[in-house]
Amino acid sequence: MVILAADLGGTQSRLLLARRQSDGWQALRQSTLRSQDFSSFAELLAAFLRPGEQPDSACIAAAGPLSNGRLQLTNLPWLLDAAAISRQYAIPRVRLLNDFAAQAHALRQLQPQQRCALQAGTPQADGVCALLGAGTGLGMALLAGNPAQPLALPSQGGHADFAPQDQQQIDLLRYLLPTHGRVSLELLLSGQGLSRLYAFLDERPVTAADLPDAQAISLAAAAGDSVAEQTLQLFARLLGGAAGNLALTSLAFGGVYLSGGIAPKMLPYLQQAEVREAFCNRPPMRALLERIPLYVVLDEYLGLQGAAQVAAGLDRDSQP
Repeated sequence: MVILAADLGGTQSRLLLARRQSDGWQALRQSTLRSQDFSSFAELLAAFLRPGEQPDSACIAAAGPLSNGRLQLTNLPWLLDAAAISRQYAIPRVRLLNDFAAQAHALRQLQPQQRCALQAGTPQADGVCALLGAGTGLGMALLAGNPAQPLALPSQGGHADFAPQDQQQIDLLRYLLPTHGRVSLELLLSGQGLSRLYAFLDERPVTAADLPDAQAISLAAAAGDSVAEQTLQLFARLLGGAAGNLALTSLAFGGVYLSGGIAPKMLPYLQQAEVREAFCNRPPMRALLERIPLYVVLDEYLGLQGAAQVAAGLDRDSQP
């Protein structure tokens, strides 16, 4: 049985063709294509599939709202329809997934070299896993159930309210409220969030046109710029605090995982004791939070791996 997996992003789309095996799947071919080079998913898939390649099942993951087998991508003008894809490509089983739900499906299969532990904790094999991903936006998802029957739950928790933990963060909230009216986690914990934090620490208007972007801030910090370094330190503490709140909300004894494009690039800042303190400092729940593992995901193909697992499961479920 041949499976197709796809993880569609606004910049890049990753696709995988694999053969299902009794213990999972084995990759046959994998490609990364520029999303903007294609006007539709159909055009993208036509460029990937070779003559004679016929998947038996497919799982397609993308950022966007999913309803009744249809998904409108957030960062691309593409509308995915599972039934239409199944008909057009004669794929018997097609499933669409939110991109963070797809990532969640892969969490329990991560190997030690694919993650970095910020807090070892005491992981429970069957415990809930929580995912928090900072990139263009801030995504969240949960993984419950067991390996035989996993249950991935997408979330819009990135749009929850920001809760300051100290005087500096109270000042940050007051700094942003006049401009934004409401301060969400995503407003701070995303690529553009880094620019807002830099403006706050540099005592500049948050609307200034010449604020550095995330990449420029990272490069400046590496060169020893004090404000850029403070920006990454504050971002890391805020991310640790958001992860602690998610851990409490979900009782994620399987671990809290930080994914996305930002976390692996600022690993030294996330490994500081202040980040673990931001994660655990919630009296009277400190002892509970110290038991919950906290990881940074190092594998950039997490969403594709999760989509492949789901596609393989569709094939397995169809067997008599």
